[in-house]
Amino acid sequence: METAVAKQSGALTTVRKIVRLVGQLLFACILLLMAVFVYFLLQNRMTGGVSAVAGYQLYIVEGGSMSPAFEAGSVVLVRPIEAAAAQVGDIITYRDPDPERAETIVTHRIITVKPTDPVSFITRGDANDANDPLPLPAANLIGRVDFNIPYLGFLFSFVRTRMGIVLLVIVPAVLIIATELRKLMGYAQALEREKQLKGGS
Repeated sequence: METAVAKQSGALTTVRKIVRLVGQLLFACILLLMAVFVYFLLQNRMTGGVSAVAGYQLYIVEGGSMSPAFEAGSVVLVRPIEAAAAQVGDIITYRDPDPERAETIVTHRIITVKPTDPVSFITRGDANDANDPLPLPAANLIGRVDFNIPYLGFLFSFVRTRMGIVLLVIVPAVLIIATELRKLMGYAQALEREKQLKGGS
């Protein structure tokens, strides 16, 4: 009987340890996520909307013209390259060559490299039936897409809103601070009880 009770107690202790470990991992993930969001929010404010990390610029894909390579809501990591290094088949990010859309950032695939001086490109979205209407001058090239992260753009777009900042940054921060304060108060009470026990003895 005692052995069964001991085994049950040991199993409960193991479960508690696992739950505690999972809780600590979730806590670390929330802290990391908050740090990432705050970093990108600050960068967006300072750079005017373009975030960068480890030599890559990050852009949110807003349309579906590059499906199935990546969908709307993805984040693409773009490494700046020289125009001479761009090749047919590369997915590149660039400023739209149409003067009326000069502020628009586009991510499409290179279909043809034109050996003009300087070099220029014919581009097309994978989901489009026709090439883009205007050749792309080398000066408009921003860089080549090396990676993409599906759906992360929706989260980044949301965190830029007031509601997003509240829900994804401020609320978790308050909860974390409250949790840590409760732990500190528990430690302080435990120390106080220990002192009282020592004083009584």
